[in-house]
Amino acid sequence: MDTIRTLWQKYGPWLLLALLVVSLIPILVLGRYDWPSSDDYCYAYLPHEALLQGGSFWGEVWHTMWGYYKSWQGTFMALGLMAVTPLTFSEYLYWLTPVVMLSSLCIGTFKLTDTLARRGLGGTWRQTVFVAVPLLLLSIQFVSSPKDSFYWWNGAVYYTFTYGIMLLLVERFAALKLAQSRRQILWAVIPGILAGILVGGSNYVSALLATLIGGLFLLWFLWKERSKFLPGLVLFLSLVTPFAISFLAPGNQVRQDTTTEPLGAVGAVMMSILQAGKDCLSWPNWVDIFALLLVLPAVWGLTGKVKFTFRLPLLFSVFTFLLFAAQNAPHYYALSQAGPERLRSIVYYAFYWLVLVNLWYWLGWLRRAALPRVKEPENWFRWGWRLTPVAVLLLAVGLGWCWGSLTSVRAYASLADGSAAAYYQEQTARMADLLDPNVTDPVFEPIQARPPLLYNSDITADPADWRNNLMRMFYHKDSVSLSQ
Repeated sequence: MDTIRTLWQKYGPWLLLALLVVSLIPILVLGRYDWPSSDDYCYAYLPHEALLQGGSFWGEVWHTMWGYYKSWQGTFMALGLMAVTPLTFSEYLYWLTPVVMLSSLCIGTFKLTDTLARRGLGGTWRQTVFVAVPLLLLSIQFVSSPKDSFYWWNGAVYYTFTYGIMLLLVERFAALKLAQSRRQILWAVIPGILAGILVGGSNYVSALLATLIGGLFLLWFLWKERSKFLPGLVLFLSLVTPFAISFLAPGNQVRQDTTTEPLGAVGAVMMSILQAGKDCLSWPNWVDIFALLLVLPAVWGLTGKVKFTFRLPLLFSVFTFLLFAAQNAPHYYALSQAGPERLRSIVYYAFYWLVLVNLWYWLGWLRRAALPRVKEPENWFRWGWRLTPVAVLLLAVGLGWCWGSLTSVRAYASLADGSAAAYYQEQTARMADLLDPNVTDPVFEPIQARPPLLYNSDITADPADWRNNLMRMFYHKDSVSLSQ
């Protein structure tokens, strides 16, 4: 047992970090062949024109935000991020899309995990790695729509990128809770304000969840740490003020009018809870279970240095489940449905946090309430460490069973079969006509290579199609279409 534990504690973090890096390589390499599509042209149009004509770039970003704020959606900060898509500067910079999205997700996950595990619970950097890397691997490899979550700027920056910033915002609330000096308080609040503005003015899923969590911190400061209430209030207001501005936008009503049968507040809450229950039953797989077995020792260690009594685990589970379910409410309220896959992706990421915090709490309850009544509890620990190789073997078998569905494997498949390179070649081949001012009505062959993680949509044979119109405007053409 001691040998297994020593080896795992010494080399396990490095092994997990290496596994994460290796798993990201094919995902990022595939981004080399990524290309803009559909809504990217719409939001990039005005800022791109400013760059071409020597106009005010940020002025046109503002016009894009304000125009859609009035006519379609209130999430003004997300609109600004959509307007600065790589396409705004060059089609050939679109490879940055998965880099930006995965950076936000990874940095947010590592930073929040480290603050909670190392600073809040008295753990080590190794425990941070033991917890954060499995969270990331499961989130990235099993997300249902990596195309929209990592490779499409317009959809991914609205959800995945903002989700990563939301994790950083929650981390700043936690840092404020742990702050012991004025400098630490300022360092928690000032970057937190920037994150709060961005999250509050972006997608309602992340904004609502951050508001609820931030509200809990604020109640704690009011109850236990009055000296931190004012900086906590400043941080909270930096989130809820843009959230309110976004929520009250006239464009939201325009969009909601497209829904024939709105559910209302009560109906949205009920459907959100039902959807969350369905998700919690359908999302877990055998790989999740075996991965959690490997996380158990690290999470168990994080229960030993806290003063919590862990007295009400069932109530804690119900409460955290309702927090998790709240993410579904905005879209059910606005459009009477759970939302597109790119939205569901960030709910899926949060699912693993739900499992993790409940695992920690129930293990804490086991340590405080159950183990003191067990004779020779150290025997349980010995058996736990002896089962580590079994858990690794089972995890390998589970990964083999679902190998083809992993995001990294799917990315590698598109690289290996040449479809990614062919897709990129077909897209770049159109640029000669699109950039030639003498070609006013280009007609293209349909894109034949359609790698699943890259291909989003194409223009059509109908010049009046909205996608065709966007491309026509962007490249100053009279019309753009596909051959019949």
